[in-house]
Amino acid sequence: MRRRRCRHWLLPIALWASLIGDVAGQKSSLPPAIEEMPGASPLARQSPLGATSDLFAQAAPPAPLPIPGPAGVGFPVGGMDAVVPEGLPINLAAAMQLSGVRPLDIAAAMAQVQQALALQLQAKALWIPTLNGGVTYYRHDGVQQDIFTGPNFRKGLQSFFVGGGPSLFVGLTDAIFSPLAARRVVAARRADLQAARNDVLLTVAQAYFDVQAARGRLLGVGATIVRAELLVNFTKGLAPSLIAPLEINRAQAELQSLRQSQQIAIRDWRVASARLAEVLLLDPATLLEPVEPAFLQVTFVDSERSPEELLPVALNSRPEIASRQELVAAANLLLRREKNRPLLPSLIVTSPATATGLLAAGNFSAGANGMLNSNGSRMDIAVAAVWELQNGGVGNIGLIRQRRAEQELASIELTRTVFRVKSEVSQAVARLQTARMRVVETDAGVRQAIESADKNFIGLRETARPAGELLRLIIRPQEVVAALIALNTAYEQYSAAVSEYTVAQFEVYHALGQPAQWVTSQAGNTLPPAPSPAPPHAASASARGGPPH
Repeated sequence: MRRRRCRHWLLPIALWASLIGDVAGQKSSLPPAIEEMPGASPLARQSPLGATSDLFAQAAPPAPLPIPGPAGVGFPVGGMDAVVPEGLPINLAAAMQLSGVRPLDIAAAMAQVQQALALQLQAKALWIPTLNGGVTYYRHDGVQQDIFTGPNFRKGLQSFFVGGGPSLFVGLTDAIFSPLAARRVVAARRADLQAARNDVLLTVAQAYFDVQAARGRLLGVGATIVRAELLVNFTKGLAPSLIAPLEINRAQAELQSLRQSQQIAIRDWRVASARLAEVLLLDPATLLEPVEPAFLQVTFVDSERSPEELLPVALNSRPEIASRQELVAAANLLLRREKNRPLLPSLIVTSPATATGLLAAGNFSAGANGMLNSNGSRMDIAVAAVWELQNGGVGNIGLIRQRRAEQELASIELTRTVFRVKSEVSQAVARLQTARMRVVETDAGVRQAIESADKNFIGLRETARPAGELLRLIIRPQEVVAALIALNTAYEQYSAAVSEYTVAQFEVYHALGQPAQWVTSQAGNTLPPAPSPAPPHAASASARGGPPH
């Protein structure tokens, strides 16, 4: 009986031993640890802000999983250095300074200033007589009339004059009002020059951070590709009883999709680099490579400021408004000039004795019948003040109406510019505040996506046998693929949010009308208090690799 009972227990024990052996054999079919695979160089695990991740503090595998770092951290094999050619290093400070060297828009604005200064000089010189010099020759043959007795007589004569003198033809209204209007136009053109500098600064900032956004996307997709390559190698090493072959196909398809995204990010970088080079008048074929981290942020203005707080600064500082105000003042002066034209005379200084009326004094030779037998000095000056009604006054009325219409157009443009400035301030502040919130949220999203991807890799290495069923993976490869897709999306969103935040900072600064020269001289440094007029409580600029907290 005892032997039978022992035999009765031997069978379950043998079955249990064989089951344990099967489990041990299936577990041994797992590939070696991911960090032991060839070509995988572990890097410090970091969040987008550079903070060390404590992801594996509680449930860590025997060896850490290699996690690519964020901005400023080099890539392992297959990262960005392997797919992007070496570019020309450039930083934000250099780009800002190059923006003021003489880009085409600034050069055109400078030419307009020089043109306005030339017109102002001409207006100021209206009081100065014109100095003339030259020769005149006059000859007559045939019948003449005796101006004293009346009868005709036939006798030739000729004269030759060498000399010069002043001549003046100027309306007092032009001499008084034209210089004043020209001075206003010069002030307007100088304001336009400042506006061109500010516009170029914003254009450079937008182009520069388009490059940074593309680099950020490239960094993110590179970090995801490293994980995807590890996933493909891992799934190929799993036992066929644990996964279906389609899991390997799914992982490989996602890896190929990520590589396509990588090529698109490289293309976007090159396109943005060509646009930046165009603005800076550099060779567009040169790939510009910023030396700062791809997730660089610059802060000029506190994002908590409301449009109502910033509008007074913009209305007092925008050069576009100043330019329109000067043009309105110039139009008012030109209107006054036309209203006073019939009341003020024109001054005329000329020489009535010469054929041209421009040579007042010199040597005069004359004679009859082809002879120049008399010679001597001569001077003739005539000064007159003439009141004029152009076309019987109808022409003056037309000029007054023309200048009044120009004044109304200038006033309309001023009003339109004021409302445009108000709208730009509101839009820029809205973009800044939204970008600020997006940076914080996408930063958290990248952290969560990194943690999710890493924990999925941990779960991928663990198996379970629920309720005596066949051995199965706790985390399947398709779940890791989904985590990698979410990680790449999180990096793309974070890169876009950081770029939009910094560009929005420049847009707010531009909308406030602050001088571009201040930024170009201080770019890359700790900025001093903003020049007057300045945004209330304007924050100093900061350049960091992550979002401001």
